[in-house]
Amino acid sequence: MSSLEKDPANHAFTSSATTESFVDWDGPNDPENPLNWTTLKKLALTGTVCLAVFILSFASSVFAPANEVTAQEYAVSRTVMSLSIALFIGGFTLGPLFFGPLSEMLGHLIPLWTGIAAIALFQIPLGIATNVATILISRFIAGAIGSSILAVGSGMFVNVYDPITRGIAASLSATMLNFGSVVAPIAAVYLVNGPGWRWTAWVTLILCGSVGVLGLFCLRETSPRIVLRNKARRLRKETGDNNLRAKSELECPSISLLVKKYLSQPIRMFVQEPILIILTIYLTLTYGTLYLSYQMFPFAFKKRGWSTTSAYLPFTSVALGAMAAWGFFSIFLLTYFKLRLASGTVTPEDRLPPMILAGAILPPALLWFGWSQLTHWVSQVFACFFIGFSLVLIFVTGVVYMLDVYVENANSAISIHVVVRSIAAASFPLWSAPLYESLGVEWSATLLAGLSLLMLPFPVVFFVFGKKIRGWSRYAVDAE
Repeated sequence: MSSLEKDPANHAFTSSATTESFVDWDGPNDPENPLNWTTLKKLALTGTVCLAVFILSFASSVFAPANEVTAQEYAVSRTVMSLSIALFIGGFTLGPLFFGPLSEMLGHLIPLWTGIAAIALFQIPLGIATNVATILISRFIAGAIGSSILAVGSGMFVNVYDPITRGIAASLSATMLNFGSVVAPIAAVYLVNGPGWRWTAWVTLILCGSVGVLGLFCLRETSPRIVLRNKARRLRKETGDNNLRAKSELECPSISLLVKKYLSQPIRMFVQEPILIILTIYLTLTYGTLYLSYQMFPFAFKKRGWSTTSAYLPFTSVALGAMAAWGFFSIFLLTYFKLRLASGTVTPEDRLPPMILAGAILPPALLWFGWSQLTHWVSQVFACFFIGFSLVLIFVTGVVYMLDVYVENANSAISIHVVVRSIAAASFPLWSAPLYESLGVEWSATLLAGLSLLMLPFPVVFFVFGKKIRGWSRYAVDAE
């Protein structure tokens, strides 16, 4: 190391009130600043984080095709085994509330690795389970601790990318949260009807291990607080100057501040913020509809006389729709939104046109699916594509818009949104089967289409009047 690199003056500025020298970035181009990482390093991080989100999502629904088999094996009702999905999703309510504050103190990597490890670890008791209680408890704990991935996943991109690229990366992460849960039933139905339902756990474990190995090479800390703290520790060791400190080492947030930020503030925001309230309701309906589809689609195609294995294949169409939604949103950001950003007149509401489009597509797509039950199966499979496309596009746009609206308070907004969404979505698998059996595919889809239609005006209202609504808010970004 050169004498220039060893000189503390090149990395620090001195506080007039103390003898400490605060370590900061070495100028705007400091390579240790995540914003200045190489493109390859950023892409490796993004890909690995998105794969971690995919694993969590995959694990959430992979057990769905096993519910009927395990219900027969352990002599319980299908409703009881539906708890395997409900409890996993319900566990998502704990991750953001606990690991959000933890990430403030320990950085992003520890919650991320904890989530990957927890999902992997609790596949073992699931895979060797001899009773229903073990299955349900393993699923719940895996979801509760595994959801720590949600507490830091998208937030890591804020410290790495500019607004355009950040939107693409965050939307890919949000897409993976839906894509994984769509792909899982396709793979699981072959496992259940082949080597057996326990292989849903072993395959999930293998996927976790693969992402873990990849993470050893690709995951790096992105929290500026933690990066600078580590830099200060390294410089103290290299120079012998124990007065070198990162600000974060002297400004550790208090427990009371963390409680206020992650518990009381999110609740206050959910009560007081119309944008957050309505977005949460809309995205909960969207997210819940996706989980309803895990039983609706197989139910519909089994009525056509398809085998159990074949009845899950239309999820391939949903998965293609999900990826098409991410591609559409990325193109939108690189064209219309980029031009708005260059003009200097961009607002959070400029993110909303894709949500409005998707909101208009979803009701007719659901009606198309429900009322094409007696037509050729190709028509219904095409409807699956547009359902997947619209659901994911609504979800992705809504999450990115929420981040833009609340900026400094985005963690609080996202955490309470995830909690409310997960509580509601966890109940959907419990009443979906009775709904389809009592109303049939046609009227069940019509009910969901009607609810979606009721929500359609809200993104339009936000697009037109969002600036004014933000002006009433204590937490949203300045409307000026």
